[in-house]
Amino acid sequence: MQSRRTAITQTAERPVRRRRGGSAVQIAISDAVIAELAEVGFGRLTFEGVAERAGTGKSPLYRRWPDTTSLVIDTLEKLGSDPTKYVRTGLLRDDLIGLTVHMIKTQKGVKGDAYRSLLGEAHRYPQLLARFKTQVLAPRFEALTELLRDAAKRGEISPERLTPMVLEVLHALILKHTLLEARDPTKKDITEMIDEVLLPLLVAKPIQQELKTSAAPGRGQDFGASLLTLKPINKAVSLS
Repeated sequence: MQSRRTAITQTAERPVRRRRGGSAVQIAISDAVIAELAEVGFGRLTFEGVAERAGTGKSPLYRRWPDTTSLVIDTLEKLGSDPTKYVRTGLLRDDLIGLTVHMIKTQKGVKGDAYRSLLGEAHRYPQLLARFKTQVLAPRFEALTELLRDAAKRGEISPERLTPMVLEVLHALILKHTLLEARDPTKKDITEMIDEVLLPLLVAKPIQQELKTSAAPGRGQDFGASLLTLKPINKAVSLS
């Protein structure tokens, strides 16, 4: 009697395996991968655990994916928002905010927990990190870069400001917020990142150019004022 009661309890705790179509199985597997990443992390994620949580056998997993890295990357790649589906407004600020919100809108709840878990562990798994960067992150970042290049072509910003360092700023802020903050980035967070950090970098003149202009004949007084303005960062600026 006791063994029968135990069997009933175990059955109730596990997903019931039933005949499902291919798309239904795929959705169940994707949901299971996300849940396993959020709960146990990549290092402890197994085909067995995913199959049990998805309520399916291991065969569909082994037939399609050679390893857990491929399974995780394929899942995250498909669950991410397609940046090409964002409809641009033609206004740089609005599009920077809109595209960024569009791309991270899937990172809510358990999906956000899964992303944070993966970002925290990826450095220990070189193959996972490399594929996560090229297949998941790179398409998103390239969409933002393309948006900025188009703005430069329209004359909204100078193409000279689109240096690799400037292009990485927004990406780094989003990753930092996703990894370290206890909540998902909101539209307000993204707006502040763009208004207070990225846009000033895109429209500001290089310090070197300001120094050259200030040092021109007849501008000595202005040059002195510039030095006072630059005093907090004078260690990083060469005046030679």
